[in-house]
Amino acid sequence: MRRSSMGIRLQTPKLREGAAPVLHSWVKQTPERPAPKERCCPPPKKRAHAHNKIDEPELHISMDTTASSSSPDVDYNMDATISQPDLDGSATLSPSAAVSPSPTGSPSSTPTKVSVATQTSRISVTTSTQTSRTAVTITTQTTTDFAECDHEYTFVKDNSQTLESYKDYVFMIETKLQVVEEKCKQLEKSVNDLTAQVKELQAHKFSPNTYKDDNDAIRFYTGLPSFTTFMALYTYLAPKAMHLQYRRSSSTVQDSKPYQRPGRRKPGPKRKCTLLDEFFLVLVRLKVGLFHKDLAVRFGLSESSVSRIVATWINFLYVEIPALFPFPSQTAIRAAMPVQFSKYPTTRIIIDCTEIFIEAPSAMLAQSQTWSSYKHHNTWKSLVGITPNGLITFVSKLWTGRVSDKAITKDSGLLDKLEAGDNVMADRGFEIADILPQGVTLNIPPFKGSRDALSPSEVQETMDIASVRIHVERAIGRIKNFHILDGVMPITLFPHADQVFTVCAYLTNFSPPLVKND
Repeated sequence: MRRSSMGIRLQTPKLREGAAPVLHSWVKQTPERPAPKERCCPPPKKRAHAHNKIDEPELHISMDTTASSSSPDVDYNMDATISQPDLDGSATLSPSAAVSPSPTGSPSSTPTKVSVATQTSRISVTTSTQTSRTAVTITTQTTTDFAECDHEYTFVKDNSQTLESYKDYVFMIETKLQVVEEKCKQLEKSVNDLTAQVKELQAHKFSPNTYKDDNDAIRFYTGLPSFTTFMALYTYLAPKAMHLQYRRSSSTVQDSKPYQRPGRRKPGPKRKCTLLDEFFLVLVRLKVGLFHKDLAVRFGLSESSVSRIVATWINFLYVEIPALFPFPSQTAIRAAMPVQFSKYPTTRIIIDCTEIFIEAPSAMLAQSQTWSSYKHHNTWKSLVGITPNGLITFVSKLWTGRVSDKAITKDSGLLDKLEAGDNVMADRGFEIADILPQGVTLNIPPFKGSRDALSPSEVQETMDIASVRIHVERAIGRIKNFHILDGVMPITLFPHADQVFTVCAYLTNFSPPLVKND
């Protein structure tokens, strides 16, 4: 019985039935790694050419020589040179090499046989040597192993051995040539048809170059008087338009980023249409009022791409085109005063307000602010000013239809451009005499007031003012010819409404003047 050092009785451990004791070792032994198995890899096979398979010739030469003492000593020479087979599998034999018996030997009555064989060209040479004659027999058999191709424009190598087989081969070649010629004619006809279709599509492609000889079409699609005017405006805008950064949100012009640094290309993917086509697309959107889906089909773009192009170019034109028509000075206007304004020589500007219909906003406050009691519709309102010869020189931002003409004139910034000695011509509803700068006069038709009728002098004055004030109505009519302003403007155009109206207004200045200076 085992006991510990303290005298405590220790129990003997018991093993389960059939279990063997385990001997533990504090040193962990790593088993030996078995040796890798030997692998037998066959050598790689050499791939032969698919269309021209020619093996290297294997040269086998056997010579049997039996000397005879009964023949005189004669030096027998036979030259034979075997060349490598050509690409067509043929071999040549030229009598140039020497085959000589041993110097001590005698002429042999037993023939000497030399045989040369290749895999693709087999040549058998038999030489018989006797006392007085030598017989040489040469047999050549050519076998070419070419892989036949399934293409009709390739031909199998001729392996004819007889005249009849050669004739069959020639007939087969002629037949294939006829088939190939017929196919060449068909392909040539197809190429000509496709070329004609491409030319026809290019002739009917919706682009400005298609209408370069049709000024009426250019006027219809762009609002510009001629193709020359269109290209002149594009030439002016192109250097800056090349560095446009295309918009991807509905932020305003002030939030858009400036032009890129010089030397850098447009970010994003490659253009799907040229810069000229983009300019044409935007003008078509303004003048004809085509929807984005229609423009996407005409120019081969997606609707999202059309939307980005239009939004980018509208904001770009909103900055660039008004800069072409700065507010003219008092001296310049009086120097170009038309004869029709001889009674009003100090007229600086003719003003009037115009309204465009919009969709009713969902917010009640916005509905009440945009409601126009004059048009009985929700509208935007803008103040337009022209020079006496009909050139648009001032366009205010859009205001809600509820705002009065006097309030728009006061807050639009027009009064800051006037100078002492100027005269402002307006309609009867513009009661702005009290807000004009000092030295600026107002010319409006007289009011009837509480009287039954106007006096004859007032009627004549009203007719004289109306005869020249009508030009501002004609200028506004030109703006309304841009059909994007027709009907009811959708809410989706609200972020760009100011830019659209301003660009359309200043584009009318490229048309012939409304009032001719006779």
